[in-house]
Amino acid sequence: MTEADTQYLSDNIGGVLAKALGEMVVAQPSDGVAFLAQWLKVYASQEEAEGRRAQEEAELKEARAKAADRLEVKAKKKAAIEAAAAEKKAIYEASLKKFSDPATDFADSFWAELVATACTLAETKAAYLGLVDDDGLEGVEGPLIRYTEASADAELMSEKVLLKEQGVSWGAVTENPSEDVPFLHRPPLPEPVEADPANPDDPPPEPPAPPPYMPVYVPCVTDVKEVLYFDMTRLGAYLAVPIVYTTYHTPEAHASAKTFEEEKKAAELKYQEALAEYQEAFAKYEEAVAEAEASGGEAPEKPAEVEKPEEKPLELPGKTVKRLLCIDTLGSNEAIEESKIDLALALCKAIGKCKEETEKRQVDAQALRDIDEVATAALSEAIEAARAKAGEETQEDQAQEEANAADDAEKEEILQKKWAYLRAARVFAEMQEEFLKLTSWVVVPPEMLNVIASAALMFGYQKADLYPKRKPNLAWETLVKILNAKFFAAIQKADVAAPRKGVPPEQRLAAVKAMVPEGFDAEKAKALSPALELLHAVLDAAIAYRTSVLMAKKAKHQEQVEAASAEVEEGQEAPPMPSPLEDEDDDFEGLA
Repeated sequence: MTEADTQYLSDNIGGVLAKALGEMVVAQPSDGVAFLAQWLKVYASQEEAEGRRAQEEAELKEARAKAADRLEVKAKKKAAIEAAAAEKKAIYEASLKKFSDPATDFADSFWAELVATACTLAETKAAYLGLVDDDGLEGVEGPLIRYTEASADAELMSEKVLLKEQGVSWGAVTENPSEDVPFLHRPPLPEPVEADPANPDDPPPEPPAPPPYMPVYVPCVTDVKEVLYFDMTRLGAYLAVPIVYTTYHTPEAHASAKTFEEEKKAAELKYQEALAEYQEAFAKYEEAVAEAEASGGEAPEKPAEVEKPEEKPLELPGKTVKRLLCIDTLGSNEAIEESKIDLALALCKAIGKCKEETEKRQVDAQALRDIDEVATAALSEAIEAARAKAGEETQEDQAQEEANAADDAEKEEILQKKWAYLRAARVFAEMQEEFLKLTSWVVVPPEMLNVIASAALMFGYQKADLYPKRKPNLAWETLVKILNAKFFAAIQKADVAAPRKGVPPEQRLAAVKAMVPEGFDAEKAKALSPALELLHAVLDAAIAYRTSVLMAKKAKHQEQVEAASAEVEEGQEAPPMPSPLEDEDDDFEGLA
């Protein structure tokens, strides 16, 4: 046997045999072979059992680890779901809190926030805001529903129009709908009210009236033939939630607010006068009391105190506006949980109230500015000072140009109009901050709209910049957006006398002139606001300057035509006739 064989036996059975032999020495069996065989058999069984136990423990440990991993994954998933739900709830509650806060001033960005919050609430990507438009659009008679805001996945709705009686959405903006109006999400019927036991003969109280407007809800649109699809037919649910509020951005509300504030101001003035009279009478009364006490005479009657007049709440006439928040899950075939409908309704009521109260404050603030005679007088003085300064600073340059044209009356007249325009534009730029305060107005008369639009067209703005989309009439909500630094820059860099070719019809001088209200002069503009008169002066001077330049060119062109015609009459060879003025400048078209 080799050393390697010996080592092999020692490594594999040496220890086991040594242990077996050791026990056999202790036991001293009569049959050593049988004892050793039995011992090895028992040892082998124990080792096998230990191996199985170790394997089972390993398998159990692995199973426990896998179970723990599954539980951890499940817990993380649950935590993620709960976190997402909490985040969605927080988004909803933040919007609701903001819209419900009486101190919140509504901003147009709130409509986009409403749409985004609706998507979060309903767990969908498609939400859009409809507006009932009774006036209709160009080429489409009202009433209709047009869409003014949409989520990214519903942008196509911005171009769509829902005509009267089309689809199911009209039910949401139907006031006090009858039972015949389909698909309304009606509140549960109230419990019957029992008669008062103390007064059994009295009739029971009337149950609460249902809300005047209710959401439209269609759980599965493909089951409803009345649903109008702007795109392809797709599976899903549809919800339209009414947003009905009162707008005070009307001339009637503005006039009422002015009357309210004037009466309030007059009442306060009257009270202050009465209070001063009372304080004077009371001082005399105290003197008389002191004299009576000193002389032992009779004390005079104490003058009656002046009561401060009770402050009345501001009440304004308004006009109902109807909008609707539309949510759909078309294409995903997901339901909209009915529990979310009341949440969406609460959100819509809150934003409607926020808009309503903000408009009331805005109209009242404008009325207060209107009756602030001190501020108006101060602005007028500042404008006159700016005009005087501009006149002084441009006097020398104007005089020099006029001196160079001393023998040309027509050119001298053009120069006078030129410098009148340059001064008006200069003062307008200097008073930019005061003019831009007009952007805080919310009720604007048509004359003001026309003056601003005329000026914008005169200085290069397009019709699409000024008018609401697909609307024939100006609207302040659209026009006010151009009143910024860019508007002033356009006026300052404009060359009013330069030829203009390729301009659209509405930008031509004749159209700009026609747009200015007839008879609306500087005094009438100033009566609306001295700030508006600043722009009116620029527009009026620009029209006068450009007209004088064009008329001079027209007169010169007429002389050329007459000279050429005279040569023909004298038998001379016909000279080339001057080209039509319209070929040089579009503003000659319609020039009177």
